[in-house]
Amino acid sequence: MYSILMFVLSAADTVLLIYTVREWWRLKLPVLGLLAFLILALPYDTALVGAGRYLGISPGLEVASGPRFMLFHLSVPLTLIVAASLARLAGLRFAQPRWFIGAVCVLATALAVADWQHIVLWPSLYPACWADTLRYVPSVLESQGCTPGQPGIGVPGAFPLAGVIALPALLIVGALIGRRTGWWWLFIGMAVGLVFLGLPPSRVGPLPGFVGDAINMVAMVATAVHFGRRQAVDARNIR
Repeated sequence: MYSILMFVLSAADTVLLIYTVREWWRLKLPVLGLLAFLILALPYDTALVGAGRYLGISPGLEVASGPRFMLFHLSVPLTLIVAASLARLAGLRFAQPRWFIGAVCVLATALAVADWQHIVLWPSLYPACWADTLRYVPSVLESQGCTPGQPGIGVPGAFPLAGVIALPALLIVGALIGRRTGWWWLFIGMAVGLVFLGLPPSRVGPLPGFVGDAINMVAMVATAVHFGRRQAVDARNIR
């Protein structure tokens, strides 16, 4: 059942990726290109978790799972650039100076460099089971061990420092955009997505976390497209 839902979510993520690439091509917005890169991993992630039960505990599944976590640690600092870009696109005053995006890019680079080991080095992964799903993860919850006493249970997980900054930053930017323009969908999407991400996986399994990631991405893409189209209309009117 859960494996099938992961395949459904993978299909939805693929549709989101295609839409983002199409709008990037139409609007020529760099932030949409960056979002397309971030979304690229979602269909792969979800499809791999859905396929785990069919592939079984195997070196092949373990190797295929490695890029999931390397890309995750790379992607989180990049969301800071997305937050800054959306703030500028929506016309928030503090985001308009040219140095602002440059400073955020420097910060994102510094955070990525600080986390370089998780981005460059292949992670140690262990099998985790939930309902009918099987996936490889760096740290296995006791309730998700596939066999009694298996390696990886209780191993400390690594959450990027950038996540502590980027996720609240997107929520704050969403609130500021909503207050200034009446577009509350970034704030609402980020808030709902964070609720899903915050649900305890020991009780609800991994699926809500993947749903939360998808909701967050939908909110960011919708915001970029909304203000990108408005910017394009304003540019045509000026001409």
